[in-house]
Amino acid sequence: MKESDRKRFEMTAELFKAIGHPDRLAMLEKLAEKPWCVCDLASYLNLNKSVASKHLSLLHDIGLIVMEKKGTQVIYTLVVPCVIEMGKCSYLAVLAERKKRLGLEK
Repeated sequence: MKESDRKRFEMTAELFKAIGHPDRLAMLEKLAEKPWCVCDLASYLNLNKSVASKHLSLLHDIGLIVMEKKGTQVIYTLVVPCVIEMGKCSYLAVLAERKKRLGLEK
């Protein structure tokens, strides 16, 4: 395998790890709608603020979101919106395949 391919696969695996938690996926969907501060996002998703901050930090580190300090608040914004479409497409495709396997497809 070429080194460039290996690096691409490693980076993609890191991305999948970063989005591989239900709370982080929920955060990304909400951030696709508008920028959020951690306190409001944590409250909306019924998460502890420190847990939400850790999730947001991981999403920031991978490059899916950016943060901007406004006074005492940190505002998070999604900068890779295609990750939402990838998730929806994958979900629908897997759901259809599972239905087909179970004979639930019409």
